[in-house]
Amino acid sequence: MQSIHALMQTLERSPQWQANASLRRVLAHWPQLVGEAVAQHSRPTKIYRQVLQVSVSSAAWSQTLTFERSRILQKLHTALPETQSTIHDLRFAPADWQRLTQRSHPTARPTLADHPSWAESPHERPPVVPPSAHAAFQQWAERKRTQLASQGNCPQCGSPCPAMEVGRWGMCAVCISHQWYRPQNQNRLS
Repeated sequence: MQSIHALMQTLERSPQWQANASLRRVLAHWPQLVGEAVAQHSRPTKIYRQVLQVSVSSAAWSQTLTFERSRILQKLHTALPETQSTIHDLRFAPADWQRLTQRSHPTARPTLADHPSWAESPHERPPVVPPSAHAAFQQWAERKRTQLASQGNCPQCGSPCPAMEVGRWGMCAVCISHQWYRPQNQNRLS
């Protein structure tokens, strides 16, 4: 009967074990190789026939990372020289993304604070459910006052509006829509 040490050495030399060991090393270094933002949308899943399979969150990420494939592969080989013999290419696909993210975060549910619009004001938190309709109205009115105080005014009508609307159209969305949909005969008279 073989000793456990000899059995482990035999196992560690097998191609399947080598691929899994390489995958574990790639997983450990993935955020440093591609950056934290990209790592949140991608995860290496396996090495098959010397191709590192990477699951991504969407087809857009798949396309973007496919264009960056050679650069990522070069960084991978620089950071982990032993992967030069085990990984020759990268393949990106959104295939197992849902299953991977559900397994790693089984109870995580998106919240209002996760929405990108909350990124502009990280100090704010999603509101607590008010005890009465009057309290709900007061809470809403206070948020609107705060929101309006931080906005500029439309140069055309003087109403508060987001700065991006004025930057894009030179006026608020209401004024630009009136201008776009004004009947043609009114344009000639004015």
